[in-house]
Parts: sequence; structure tokens; C-alpha cells
Amino acid sequence: MIRHFQSKSVSQSQIWSIALLSLVMAGAVPTATQMGAMASTPNQSVMSTQVSQSPSNSRLPQRVVRQIRRDFTQRFQLSARNLRVVDFSRETWSDSCLGLAAPNERCATATVEGWRVEVTNGQQNWVFRTDLNAQVIRLETEDTASLPPQLVDRLFETIARQANVPANTLRVIESQPKTWDGCMGIFEPGQVCQMIALSGYRVIVMGDRQSWVYHMNQDGSTIVQNTTASGSGSEITPSFIPDQGEPSMPSEDVIFQMTIAGGLRGSKTETILTSNGTLYRRVTEMRTSGEPETTVIKRLSQRQLQQFQQVLEQQKFPNLNGMRYLTSAALADYPTTVVQGMGSTVAYIDLEQDNLPQSLQRVIEAWSRL
Repeated sequence: MIRHFQSKSVSQSQIWSIALLSLVMAGAVPTATQMGAMASTPNQSVMSTQVSQSPSNSRLPQRVVRQIRRDFTQRFQLSARNLRVVDFSRETWSDSCLGLAAPNERCATATVEGWRVEVTNGQQNWVFRTDLNAQVIRLETEDTASLPPQLVDRLFETIARQANVPANTLRVIESQPKTWDGCMGIFEPGQVCQMIALSGYRVIVMGDRQSWVYHMNQDGSTIVQNTTASGSGSEITPSFIPDQGEPSMPSEDVIFQMTIAGGLRGSKTETILTSNGTLYRRVTEMRTSGEPETTVIKRLSQRQLQQFQQVLEQQKFPNLNGMRYLTSAALADYPTTVVQGMGSTVAYIDLEQDNLPQSLQRVIEAWSRL
């Protein structure tokens, strides 16, 4: 055993000598400090490398948690008493802005070790990015689509009062920035709205049994329920149609159009009503490059056409624009239905038609009677 230890020591000395000789021959004479560092045992050097390259993800430093809570309080002017960590991970950011550069912000290109931390106050979640010691903190969800916490509180108070439900049962499903007219984007038949630009939000809130859609201005001083889009049952998850996934609008001569697509069949069926009363169906096989098959179903009288248009207005169809009412079945190759009319687009899944908002149900019923 002694012989083995001595052999190992000689090997280490040889390595040290070769390294020193190489530096001298290259003209780089090491300082005393550098020589001391080089003389450290190889085991210590390896240990240091392992710690820096393979940090433990099992524990989030309390210093990071404290700094995030402090930043949350300063940023939103809210108490962080109920704030808790729900998820975190060790990350390597690509620049000094932690990968979240603001427009025209200059960031140093450098590898920054840090953390990605998701926190919640029980009503809304936020994701923060930090460096290793949380000296730099960025809010990942800091964009115009993220509803400020103070507006969430004000909105929940409004819903609790109007719907007589506990505020602690409510949660924000989705919010999006909107620019409203003088009617806050709420369509009413025959109503003339002042053409002004009011910055605000459209928000979907879910309770235990139903959902609500609200329109609000930027500071939350005006909050209006979109009753047309509200009221879907708990079996349905309402959301906004993504901009990149929104279907193109039909031509101007189309009064109403229903498109059923997706599913295992791989076909798209469009049923279209035009302004001259023609109702026809167009079927496209998505798996082939053949021409769509078009069939005229019937021709409506002018009275029938006007009656259907009245249904669209009475049910305030434009208030449903951009809404999507789906279930998990939509992710399991079940067809999605898209209806379009009055410059508006709505998507839903017909498995839960009874849980759709009442106005949408009435439009679908009137359409099916044609």
C-alpha cells in the first residue's frame, strides 16, 4: 500500500514538473500564486469542477426565495405573505438579461448560471428568472398579456359580488391585451359606439361550475362582463383562439360558415350560406390533392335569410369572436367545429354542446334548422 502511495506521488510530481517546464519554455513564468494553485492536489481540482458543472437541483437557496419575494412586493405593491414556490429548475442563461431582453436593451453575451422559479399566490402564477444569487431578477411573464395582480383582485371582487360566489374559488384561465371602443367591445344590436382606443384586457375566469369572460380597461376602473361569451360549463375549458391558429375569414358574400376539421378522417367539411341565400357544402380530403367536392344543399328565401341574420344579431354573435370552447377530446383527434359570421370566429367541440354558452347554443340550433 505504501509503495502504491509513493508511486502516485511520483506521478503527481512528474505532472507538476512537465507543466512548469512547458510554461517556462513558452516564456510564461508563473507567479507564486499561480504556482500554489498548480500545486494543489488533483483531487481538489476535480472536486471543484464537479461542483460547478453538476450543481444540485434538489434545493432552491433561501436567499433566492427571499429576493424573489422582495422583488414581487416592490414590483406589484402587494404582500408576498401568501407567495409560495411551486416549481424551480437550475438554468444556464445566454446573456446578462437572462434571455429576457426588453426592446432596444443591450445585453452582454455571457453564460449566466441561475434559476427559473415559478411562484403562486393561489390565484395566479408568475415565473421569475434569476442569476445564481438572485442579484439579477427578471419576470418571465412580464408582458402586456399578463394581468397585474391588483387587477386580478379587483376582477375577482366584481365577480364574487355579481355572481355571488366566493372569490377564493376563482382563477384566471387566460388574459389578453385588447384595445376597446367606447362600448368596451360589447356588441348590442343597434348600438352606436364611440370610436376611441381604450387599452385594456379580455379575461377568462373559471369558477367551480362555470366560466366568465370580462372586458376591463387598463387600470381596472371599468369592468364589464361579456355575458354572451360567459356561462360555459365546467366540462369545457374556454380559451382564446391563438393568433397564429385563427382561420382566415370567409369572403364578403358569406353570411355564415361552419367548418368541421381534424379527427382521424383527415377531411374538412365546410357548410356555407351566401348573401343570395345559397346554402352549399364543400368537402376537402386533406390527405389527397384532389379538388374539393361541392354540393348545393338548398336555396333560402329572402325571409329565411333575414330571420337567420336576426338570430345572429339577437344572440350578439360578435361578442363570441376569438373564443374557443374545447375539451380534452379535442386533443385526441376529435374534430373541432369553427363557425364564422358578422366578422367573427368561434371554435368549439360538439361533444359538450349542452355546456356551451347559451347564445352560442341558440345560434347552432338556428343553423341546424336551415
